Amino acid sequence: MSITRPMGFRAAAATAGIKPSGKPDLALIVCEPAVPEALRGHGAPIEPRAASAAVFTRNAVVGAPVTIGRRWREAYGTGHARPLRAALINAGCSNAATGEPGEQDARTTMHLAALHLGISPDEVMPSSTGVIGHRLPVGKIEAALPGLVKALARGHDADDAAARAIMTTDLVPKQAHREIELHRHAVHIGAIAKGSGMIAPRLDSASDTGGSPHGTMLAFITTDACVNAACLQLALEHACRESFNCISVDAHPSCSDTVLLLSSGAAPVGPIHRDDPEFHGFRAALTALCQDIATKIVRDGEGATRLFRIEVRGAKSNEDAASMARAVVDSPLVKCAIHGRDPNWGRIVTAAGNAGIAFDPLDASLSIGGVQVYAAGVPTTVGKGDARLAAAMDADPVICELTIGTGPGHAWMLGCDLSADYVRINADYTT
Repeated sequence: MSITRPMGFRAAAATAGIKPSGKPDLALIVCEPAVPEALRGHGAPIEPRAASAAVFTRNAVVGAPVTIGRRWREAYGTGHARPLRAALINAGCSNAATGEPGEQDARTTMHLAALHLGISPDEVMPSSTGVIGHRLPVGKIEAALPGLVKALARGHDADDAAARAIMTTDLVPKQAHREIELHRHAVHIGAIAKGSGMIAPRLDSASDTGGSPHGTMLAFITTDACVNAACLQLALEHACRESFNCISVDAHPSCSDTVLLLSSGAAPVGPIHRDDPEFHGFRAALTALCQDIATKIVRDGEGATRLFRIEVRGAKSNEDAASMARAVVDSPLVKCAIHGRDPNWGRIVTAAGNAGIAFDPLDASLSIGGVQVYAAGVPTTVGKGDARLAAAMDADPVICELTIGTGPGHAWMLGCDLSADYVRINADYTT
């Protein structure tokens, strides 16, 4: 089980006819807050125990659900919105670059879902993935909703059905689960996600909604831990910085990237606040779960056959190190070398040098799988025919470690190779 393993959640999937394949393309996750049995009779209110958090793409061109989600988050952060009770996700149409009509379409589906669930439309978060520039087929979603709501359930089958319904070019569904102990009680965190192409998430924070630089990465996380709303947002932002923001398949951030975290507060602990020692345990478990999902996304990257990880150390700041790591992991030439198991380390060094971060090459060194190939600005004696280097390039993932000085900055990125299948998939995506 994954998203319905935490107490207070149900999920379902349906076929609305949005995907040309005729496969399931509509998923619903419902949060049902409840006062834990152990706390009943003590005047514990229901609403404050439930909480929500979200991060979204920084792309300046966004899907209508992202626009709606950003507004909800701003209102929720200032106490002017309720925690979310449901996520309605469709695959096959991203409802992006559709203007005001697209936003109205999304809001219509929120109202329809809320009507069937008996909740407020503002408690429903829409999310869409698929082809850009197409209007959402609201009529198809409306027709599928009664059966979707009726199918809501807990258990492995419900989780798996929801995970499969949100897939587009994904080859496999992506799920994860963590169980941890907080204040001597077991709590659960579960997740489903999709992502295979157009993967280079640069997710924002609640204080950063500016725009910067068909796939899409979506992740829906549930927990029964009762965490203060502001702390839940902080924990999610930290987890995303250490996971989703550290992966890239094709250097193309999507217009719909979204990570949503719903807490039912159904576990008999909390609410947990930032100064609670247990907060760090919750944040660590959430981060580990997100890293698990992020790795699965890259592993399922369009056309991917192998992974590689670049670690940059010695930069002046973590931000500088991250820029260099991203330049390496996004380089088509580096990705091709990984695909061909070619230890062409010059591509790695020059990709890092092209990141716009000043450093002295004479202070730099590079190791591949622990084998040093470049030191103090010159090649080492290790040649391409070295058996140790061949073994390092044959590993999966290939581990590259680049040190550029003695600064405190450190960052890592996880990417995949570039194969002919990636070109084939994306050349024919809409035709």
